[in-house]
Formats: sequence, C-alpha cells, structure tokens
Amino acid sequence: MTEKYFRHYPTINFDLKNDGNLIQAKDIFRNIRVSSDAEDAITGYNYTYITDQDRPDVLATKLYGDPTLYWLFWMVNPHLAVHSDWPKSASVLEKYIKRKYSGKALTTEQSTDIVSSSAKFLQGEKVVGSTSSAFGYVIKIDPTNNQLILNDIEGQFVVGETVTGSQSSKSFTISSVRNFLDSPHHYINSKGLKTSISTGNTPVTNREYEEKFNQDKREIKYIKPNYIPDLIREFRSMIKE
Repeated sequence: MTEKYFRHYPTINFDLKNDGNLIQAKDIFRNIRVSSDAEDAITGYNYTYITDQDRPDVLATKLYGDPTLYWLFWMVNPHLAVHSDWPKSASVLEKYIKRKYSGKALTTEQSTDIVSSSAKFLQGEKVVGSTSSAFGYVIKIDPTNNQLILNDIEGQFVVGETVTGSQSSKSFTISSVRNFLDSPHHYINSKGLKTSISTGNTPVTNREYEEKFNQDKREIKYIKPNYIPDLIREFRSMIKE
C-alpha cells in the first residue's frame, strides 16, 4: 500500500547504528503538505465521514478507485500527521482507553492531601489502605482533581479508610474510588469552554474525552478526483527539493 507513496522520497545515507557504517534509506522524515497557494487554488474539496470499516486504503478506493492514493488524506488534513491519527474503530478505541487509563482513582476532599509544601506522594510508591489492607502503586499524582491514580492493585479500597504511601508517609482519607477512565479529564463551564476548575463546572471523563477526540477526527476533507493530477505533480516537486 505504501510503495507508490514512498518511491517519490529521496534516498539518503543514514548511520543507523551510529558506528560509521552508512546504509541507504528513504528520507521519510519530510512532512509534505500542500502549499497555501495551491490549497487556495483548489476549490474542489469535499468532506467525507470515516466509518469503522474505512481503513485509509479502503477509503481511497471508494473515493478515487485507487488504494495507493490514501496518502492524499494526510496532505490536506492538518490533524493527520502520522498513521495513528486515523480515527480508531469502536473496538480498538475501547482497548486503547482501557490500556491508557487502567487502574483506580482514589479521591480526597482537597489537593493538599495529594501534594503539600511539607509532603507529597511519590511516583511508583506502594500505597496501602488502613482498613482493607488493599494496596497499589502510584502511576499518576493529580492534585488538580484531588486524586491519586494507582495500578497493579491487590484487594479493594474502601471509602472512608486512610491510605498511606510506604515511602513518603503521605496519607489521606478516601472520599471515593472510581476507575481512572471515569475520572475527570477536564471540565466544561457554562459557555462550553474547557477549564481545569471543577467548582460549578461539568466534568468530562477520560473516556468521554477520548471518544469525542476520536469522533472529531472522523470527518475529513478530500480532493475531488479531477484535481489529483495537479496535486501529485506538486507533491513530486516538493519531495525532490
């Protein structure tokens, strides 16, 4: 799928192992975009919605009849920089969210319970519950949301018990226990603007943030087929510079 795209890239000598031995490789570090003049001249843009079944090559086949022209989507959509920017399917997104936001969030009433001028929890330290004897290891310290994120948890933490860091000796009383993916990513004020201030604002969970971020990437711009020859000529010219 990539051969016709990368064949236009120049070949460079590259010291892969930093040992003085050079190999020939394609200069894929070039990030080629349509020039603003060329983009302004092209009025034949349309928009399409990417479904779960639309891999880049599949969509290129639908729109252009040629799966190798998938790279045109990256040239005219600023939010597409690398292959991983393509929107994830529902099943892949679910796995991604669970992996990225694994663990539990232990919350407290005030940020100084997490970090204060005299003490703070430490990344990677073991945290133990006073009543449940449950324990886990710190993967994120989040005083903004009054929470401590733990992973590799054994047992079940209980609301109202005290948790203490084994190295820092920092402690607090748990006000709630929730999955990290259901914890606030940020907040939205009454005007719909993003804010880190929780008081009086609506929380957006990590899951909701990732789902919306992925959904927003599903509508992309594409060029009508009759403009493609000119665009490819410009691409070849830019890549040889």
